[in-house]
Amino acid sequence: RDAVLAGLSLDIFHRHADKVGMANIAQLINCLQALFLAHEDKFITTPTGHVFEMYAVHQGAQALRTEVMSSRLNYTRNGRPATMRGLNGSASLRDRKVTLTVTNPDIQNVQDTEIALRGATIKDVQVTMLSHKDIHAHNSFDNPRAIVPQAGKATVNGSTLRCSFAPASVTCLQITLA
Repeated sequence: RDAVLAGLSLDIFHRHADKVGMANIAQLINCLQALFLAHEDKFITTPTGHVFEMYAVHQGAQALRTEVMSSRLNYTRNGRPATMRGLNGSASLRDRKVTLTVTNPDIQNVQDTEIALRGATIKDVQVTMLSHKDIHAHNSFDNPRAIVPQAGKATVNGSTLRCSFAPASVTCLQITLA
């Protein structure tokens, strides 16, 4: 759950890089939304820490205009119906590589998606996904690798690719252009 929130927040900051000069996480270790947990000689990376690592590739790259179109996600907030984006994402370009990060906040449904790159041909794509079937799952000292990034799959066809985003997931696609 914390990793999904981190992905949503980082994509918002990145999509507004022209307005947000700097954004920081206030605390790194042993706090809410921590990147790491430590106790005596034990030290682990949290799912939020893995998201920050996945998004680090955007640093120093050129932010790209990203349009994410998906069905709205319906939920209840304070007893009232509310909606949010069904998928959230941002992209950047460095050399001949586009990095696209996507968060699926829906805790139940896979989002099958077509991604179109205008004016470019895709040579290759590497997909890294962070997800777990249990929204409350977390890394612990007893199970430090309960949630770790895994290789994912995407199908390439010219300037488009198809990818399925697991429920409650954060995904990084590294797209090499021809």
